[in-house]
Amino acid sequence: MVIVVAREGVLQTRYLNEEIERLKALCLDLEWLRAGVLPSIEDLEDAPLLDNYEITLRDVPALKGRVVAHPVIGTATALTSELRVMAPDLGWARTMSRFYRLGSPRDTITRMFS
Repeated sequence: MVIVVAREGVLQTRYLNEEIERLKALCLDLEWLRAGVLPSIEDLEDAPLLDNYEITLRDVPALKGRVVAHPVIGTATALTSELRVMAPDLGWARTMSRFYRLGSPRDTITRMFS
């Protein structure tokens, strides 16, 4: 999910609230797992069944471009982690791992947010 922030700084808080709750739930589950508490049979009773499954890769919204002063890779062409918030008119974006300052966009992104 990408949350787009308009030039005036306005965003749709309903979607932001839903995303916050979804991430809080994930964090809570991860904290339980870290503590060694696995889901019980009762916890899994209402969970959907996934049959004939496999692990696969999927695309997620991300940014690709030339990154400068990245704390891990320095300066390089890079693909970010999952894009969470996009505020092109305000000059920033938030991915799953960090904020980015935004420089000049490619033409395709300019058309997308015009």
